[in-house]
Amino acid sequence: MSEWPPPYIQRLVWPADNLTRQWVRGIGIAAAVGFAYYLTVEVTILGLVLQPEDIAVFWPAAGISSGFLISIGARARWPVVAGVIAAYFVAAIYRQNLWVTLAHAICNAAEPLIIAGLITRYFGADFSIDRLRAVLGLVAATLVGCAVSSFGATVVSRLQIGPSAANLSFGLHWFASVVLGVLAVAPLIIELFHALREPPPRNELAAGAVLLLTLGVMTGAIIAWLPPLPWETVMPGAFLLPVLLWLAARSQPFFAAAGAFIVSLIVTWTANFGIGHFGDTGLPTDTRILQAQAVILEVTIVAYVLAALFEERRKNEVRLAHSNMMLERERDNKLMSLQAAVASISHEINQPLGSIALNAEVARAILQDDPPDLEEARSALNDIIGDNKRAGEILASVRQLFGKSEQKKNLADVNEAALAVLRFLRQELNDHQVTTAADLAAVSPLVTGHRVQLEEVIANLVRNAIQAMDAVEPARRALKVRTRLDGTRKVILVVEDTGPGIHPESLNSIFDTFVTTKVDGAGLGLAICRTIIESHGGELTASSDGKSGALFQIVLPIEPADKRAQRDDPDNRTNAAAN
Repeated sequence: MSEWPPPYIQRLVWPADNLTRQWVRGIGIAAAVGFAYYLTVEVTILGLVLQPEDIAVFWPAAGISSGFLISIGARARWPVVAGVIAAYFVAAIYRQNLWVTLAHAICNAAEPLIIAGLITRYFGADFSIDRLRAVLGLVAATLVGCAVSSFGATVVSRLQIGPSAANLSFGLHWFASVVLGVLAVAPLIIELFHALREPPPRNELAAGAVLLLTLGVMTGAIIAWLPPLPWETVMPGAFLLPVLLWLAARSQPFFAAAGAFIVSLIVTWTANFGIGHFGDTGLPTDTRILQAQAVILEVTIVAYVLAALFEERRKNEVRLAHSNMMLERERDNKLMSLQAAVASISHEINQPLGSIALNAEVARAILQDDPPDLEEARSALNDIIGDNKRAGEILASVRQLFGKSEQKKNLADVNEAALAVLRFLRQELNDHQVTTAADLAAVSPLVTGHRVQLEEVIANLVRNAIQAMDAVEPARRALKVRTRLDGTRKVILVVEDTGPGIHPESLNSIFDTFVTTKVDGAGLGLAICRTIIESHGGELTASSDGKSGALFQIVLPIEPADKRAQRDDPDNRTNAAAN
């Protein structure tokens, strides 16, 4: 999930280290919000207030303060409050009583505090109208916050102006205008912050702009030219529903919020400047205002509900697609594990089975001699028994490798494992005319692990080297197997050949499953080798210049002698635990 608030908002809102910078940035927020609030108030008074009644159809400044506070976060509450109070006081002081102006400014500042506080309390900091629950929550929080501020403003007017004040009418107009102001403007600011954080694609921007322009033109045309009767017999704003539906279905919630704001402005401007149905001076002012507010409320709620429903659907589709992808990946992993197990059994069992078949043929040929060499026949039969035992060990090793039970590990001598591999592959090395050199550490390094699995890793690397060197002249075929200690913690085993090498670009992928350079290869040998070594707590790497051979290096941890003694002696382990 993306960081919220975004870094540019964090830098604007609060520094983490310096109290002076906190004050400076707090003053900057107050100034920015106050300036925007003041301009909105002036624009509202000049263009959105019906004259001479001095009644605002909706009060967008309330949406400015609430939208910014919800988007920026709770740490900016006091700068926003200060900016709202100062801006309203400067804009209204020359129009009404000093104390009334100050009290109304405080009421206007209370609205964003209450609304943003409720939103943060129940929906968290990263709020968006992308869920139906969030839309309903915003409406509920707006009603509560605006009810408190309108009640406070009504009480103040009653106390300051006296019985001549139209308390009920004033309170209702205040409540309706600020509710519509918050609902028409706050979501636009909230979604603008989200759009800045995750910009929509260019094609969506272009389509959204076209739809917004269409919505604006249709709104103006319907208001200006539609006869009065449909406004009384048809639900107001129903003609705009297709465009709102299209806008919500094809775009992010930001465009739905922008569309609702555009409709609100057009309805209010036409009412104020005497254009169309809402500007008909033949209708009572209260009727014009009520109809205009009804259309604004309907369009905003419908737009946000549609945006939330379509956004929920889009997110559900994304989650469903992700779930399907994870299920397919899990299925592929299971199939891959099954294929790997089968291929590993086939790959590892071929050598002892081939050796069994070869020794059986040798023994039969010896017994057909006259007289038969019983000692040689006995040796061949012993080799068959050994190969059969080894095949059983390989099967058990593969079962443990791909099974869920924890593998039983013992001490394994790396030198002995390397020599054992060279012994049972000596015939294959001779057949391919490979010269072998073993340079083993003087001190036999012991590691904790599964010896058969370690031997299979070494054998796999040796067989790969043998097959690689078939591409060079017999005189150049040389295999080196080395072991050395890296301090007292690690043992390193190296298998190096003089084949054509591995292209440097392929070094990173040769250990991936089903990646192979052989015509008949399964692409599982090296992947299984790395799995085995990593299960032993080690590391398998490869290096090559792509010209003169390849080097495979195995690094395994050595079990310290004190831990080995404690593990082998239960009495010592018990005493150590008791101490």
